[in-house]
Amino acid sequence: METIAKYPFKFYTRLTLPQLTGIYALNLKELLDGIKKSDDSIIYYHTHHYLIQHHYVVPDAPNDFAHWIIHTLGEKLLGEEISSIDMFNYNTMNDYKLELIKKLTAFISKDSKTRRVEMNERFNFMKAVTFVMSTGKEAYTLREFHDILKNITIFSVYYHFFESHFRLGSGLDDFSIWIKDELKLSDLAGKIQKLDPYSVTMDRLKEQIINYTEKYF
Repeated sequence: METIAKYPFKFYTRLTLPQLTGIYALNLKELLDGIKKSDDSIIYYHTHHYLIQHHYVVPDAPNDFAHWIIHTLGEKLLGEEISSIDMFNYNTMNDYKLELIKKLTAFISKDSKTRRVEMNERFNFMKAVTFVMSTGKEAYTLREFHDILKNITIFSVYYHFFESHFRLGSGLDDFSIWIKDELKLSDLAGKIQKLDPYSVTMDRLKEQIINYTEKYF
């Protein structure tokens, strides 16, 4: 008999609007200074908006900082080093920001004569203004959860898997928490929790979660 949850999983979705901050960089030193001044919403925007834009393919540079360093400044080795920072190892944006500052500071201390670009190639610091909305969909059982997940948008998956990682400050996602606490399926929750969302596309991540749940029917 299928377990019925006491509290349903409520599916939410999100809309993020980019907003200019007025801060920009023309070289690595200015990029570093801008990052130091940036709050969580700015760092979050530049490390996560690409996930929605490239949800069918994994981009070569996984965040705006690495992309600008590689493709605009031409500092490939530094860009690859920034790309290699695993976001999944950090529970807060500030922890990731400190690691970013550390790597940029170390590089600049060794080579201060890096390229300065023209204004039309500048790095514009943006911030994420996020609006969270209910989809009106709820699941009390694993099968209901599975059926809704199959038809839900990637924006909802993004909210419950990526934003929860930093919203909860524990590195956990909403899906695995509900499955463990309400359905008592610790094994399934553990499998979902171990998924690395930064190494696959959004569509592939959604597919993996669906496949995991189907095995428990």
